[in-house]
Amino acid sequence: MAQLKGLLFDMDGTLVDNLAYHFKAFEEYAKREGLTLLEPLSLKVNGMHSNDIFPLLLGDEVVAKYGLDRLNREKEEVYRDMYRPHIKPIAGLMELLREAKRAGVKCAVGSSGCRENVEMIVEGLGIADLIDGSISGSDVTHGKPHPEIFTKAHEALGLKAEECVVVEDAVNGIVAGVRAGCKCIAITTTATEKALSEAGASLCFSDYSTISIGKIANLLK
Repeated sequence: MAQLKGLLFDMDGTLVDNLAYHFKAFEEYAKREGLTLLEPLSLKVNGMHSNDIFPLLLGDEVVAKYGLDRLNREKEEVYRDMYRPHIKPIAGLMELLREAKRAGVKCAVGSSGCRENVEMIVEGLGIADLIDGSISGSDVTHGKPHPEIFTKAHEALGLKAEECVVVEDAVNGIVAGVRAGCKCIAITTTATEKALSEAGASLCFSDYSTISIGKIANLLK
């Protein structure tokens, strides 16, 4: 029986409810550049690294012409300009992070977003003193559903996978957490409870007001 020692939080849709702003940023950036999206933005890309999203949305020819570095940099600049004035935590998040701190449970962010995005959210929420580490899309080779982000996150905390619980909103993220060897719980901001449970979430909730460290710790018993 493992003891809960770490929480590994996804960021987009998990710390903040911001998926709509990412979709708007993709659309706005494509419009500015005169690019056509090959398919509508949908939840299937949620949690994926942008390096994997751009070929789906724009095609290999456009990606080769612009380069992934430019596409990532410019699209994320559009997103940060759009979302920065609207940053706010999902209900109950701050209380859960503070409870974790009091209980000695370490917290890390494991996000497919770039380092600049993670820093903006951590600063905007004022949670730097409540977060013990972070892994961004800038720190990994593989995006979710590959487990690399959460593997690096629990290693950054000096913890084993079985001592950590992943907190996610996306099916791709739940799959990544399970593959990393962690128990997973899910907030239903962007996907249904059915989809998240089928992906491997042990517990689903609408916001953090009904969640406690004790309830999460029971999952490991």
